Amino acid sequence: MTGVETVLEVLEGADFLRLAKPLTVAGVEFEFEAAARGTGASHDLVVVASSSMPARRLLRLVGVLARTLDMAQSPRPVTVIVLGPMAASDKSDLERSARVLILDTEDPTVEQVERAAAVLLPIRLPSVMDTGGDPLGEVITVLGPDATAEHTRFVDAAVGGPERVRTVLLDYVDTAVSEGEGIDD
Repeated sequence: MTGVETVLEVLEGADFLRLAKPLTVAGVEFEFEAAARGTGASHDLVVVASSSMPARRLLRLVGVLARTLDMAQSPRPVTVIVLGPMAASDKSDLERSARVLILDTEDPTVEQVERAAAVLLPIRLPSVMDTGGDPLGEVITVLGPDATAEHTRFVDAAVGGPERVRTVLLDYVDTAVSEGEGIDD
């Protein structure tokens, strides 16, 4: 698999749609190695170029692409993913027209692409199931020695679901009211 394919696979996994070559915007064709557009959380137009493309040509292509999108009144920001090294001055010039993400290799791993393109990808938070933890056990652990009989009763009720918690809570409030706890005279 080529570096360009690796980039496209990572983007497609994040709800980007691979675009046909050549990229056509408002009737103008652009010869990038690949392009994709965001369909979910990201609305970026992402173009991929390798260091085999001369920097001046890339600068010109991206500049014309950005102007074409402006003229077409497109709200899509442009992101350029460059595979391979790029001179700092060329990167600076390119950043005038687009966000620039550089991978220092022509053949990146999935992890390298994910790290470089993190700004385009959705944040993945671990779920309770991913951590393998027992959420109710974690509550008791956090409470530690300060856990009261009421705490334990509510945690135990949580195992039975929301209706069981509601029943225990109503019983708790009824008991408190009947015993006069918390009632100011």
